[in-house]
Amino acid sequence: MHTHILSSGILAAVLAAAPLAGAAHAAPAHTGTARTAAAPQSASAVYMNTVVDQWTHWTPDWHDSSHAGTLFAGSNYFFCYKYSLTYSDLGRQSSVWLKTDDDFGNHNVWVSDVYLDETGFRNDILWLPKC
Repeated sequence: MHTHILSSGILAAVLAAAPLAGAAHAAPAHTGTARTAAAPQSASAVYMNTVVDQWTHWTPDWHDSSHAGTLFAGSNYFFCYKYSLTYSDLGRQSSVWLKTDDDFGNHNVWVSDVYLDETGFRNDILWLPKC
């Protein structure tokens, strides 16, 4: 590197840092695990509160056949939302489904947004990206 002959300290710093910037674009090693597949989403996960324990589903619907595991009530993270089948409970009705990881270790599963607390239910599609 020729940084010792440059008169501008800023230019020298930029040139010295250039090799490091390229390193940030290196592709991560893939291990083939489900957790690796879910990792990029976790960087943009949004935490919201759910008010009841609820089933998770492999597809964004309420069918028993798509049951995956359980998401326990409390603070949970969500990656994105999608419109799908309408679900009703707790006096609410919604066609919004949220992608998350459940408390049984299942990744990229879906829950209805009707079980979010009032703040989450009113704002989830504002806070989350569309899947």
